[in-house]
Amino acid sequence: MMSPRPRIRGLLCAGLVFLLSSGFPLTASADTSAEAAAQQAPARVQSLRRLGGASRFTAPVRNIDALKRTMSQARIQRDLGTVLDRVGLSSLRTEVLKNLAEGLVTETTLARGTSMEWMALRRGGRPDILRNVRWDGAQPLEGFQFIVDDLVETYTFFVPEICGNLALVSREPSREKARRDEDARLKADEARKAEAARAAAAAEAARKADEARKAEAARTAAEAARKAEEARKADEARKAEDARRAEEARKAEAARQAEADRLAAEERELRLRPFIAGLFGKQQRQYDDTDPAGLGTLTPVVPAFGNPLVGLKGGMTYKMSANWTFSPAIGVAFNLDEGDRTSLFADAEIARRFPGAKNAYLGTGLTLWDLTHSDIVTLGWLGTGGVPIWENQQSKHQLILSAEWRQLFDRMSDPDVNYQFWGGLKYLFR
Repeated sequence: MMSPRPRIRGLLCAGLVFLLSSGFPLTASADTSAEAAAQQAPARVQSLRRLGGASRFTAPVRNIDALKRTMSQARIQRDLGTVLDRVGLSSLRTEVLKNLAEGLVTETTLARGTSMEWMALRRGGRPDILRNVRWDGAQPLEGFQFIVDDLVETYTFFVPEICGNLALVSREPSREKARRDEDARLKADEARKAEAARAAAAAEAARKADEARKAEAARTAAEAARKAEEARKADEARKAEDARRAEEARKAEAARQAEADRLAAEERELRLRPFIAGLFGKQQRQYDDTDPAGLGTLTPVVPAFGNPLVGLKGGMTYKMSANWTFSPAIGVAFNLDEGDRTSLFADAEIARRFPGAKNAYLGTGLTLWDLTHSDIVTLGWLGTGGVPIWENQQSKHQLILSAEWRQLFDRMSDPDVNYQFWGGLKYLFR
């Protein structure tokens, strides 16, 4: 039979396990001797089935916003610091508090049977810890998870929604350091491979360069021979081209001289060119010698006559230079209102031709108007203009759209009633 003393110790341990596994609230009133016994046996797992009550670290935090508000409180942050100091993780304090206060967490659940190195709780309102625990509740434990990596170890923390009890689920060699070491290894491997590739490429480049030098030497020799042959052919071609150009220049000069002779002959032929013109317009005249000049508003008003005219005009155009001409002419202006006012006239015109404007011209000169009436014959200013509208390329005959203005001098006190103008067609013979 078993002695009574070991039996009693076994019953005490079984009772402690029952209290922990029954979900009895973890509070500051828990038996300190039980905690001491648990600490003396760190390998024994403490089963948790319920959380909350007086042992909870904070009020329930049902979402990330509630977590941020709660964990940002100065008192909670101070108590969390105390917990981290107690478990020897003071170096992680800043990172842990930042993740909680800023909500840098992931909503998740802790599966039934998950072990934790320690869990924070309150005993008598003061922060404390419970080590080596396992969640054995009926349902997965809802909460928030975050990871801190200090390049030595990777720490996975969990905060249950129901109580805010910060817990360390696991710690392992630093994943980030392992990742960085792996990146460094891969980069070193890539560098070694790249260096080997560069060495191989350099060797290949040297081989190709040697082959290229030999090929270049052969090509240079062939090129020199080719250029010598090309130079010989080019010299022969230049001599042939010079002879051809000399012949072409001789022919071109002969053609130019022939064209110059032709144009000179044509110029001589076109120096004097007769013309005729048919024109239609009007005249405005005062015929009464008692006209009170400048007093046209007085009574009696001297009558002014506006008569439609049809004119025929003929003359000779003399080419003084390439673009200047002198054209004397005579003509008759038939008065369509009163035939006895039909006028004979003579013109002397100097005109400037504009080759860039289709050989249009502007002219000026003097006119002697109304030669048939000695009492009212008068000198006048003549202004002319015209533009060719047709030309026969063989005969050089031209048809010109022409306009003329005459300002008569006999009554210059009333120039607005002593003028004549018309327009029509002018035919210029060769």
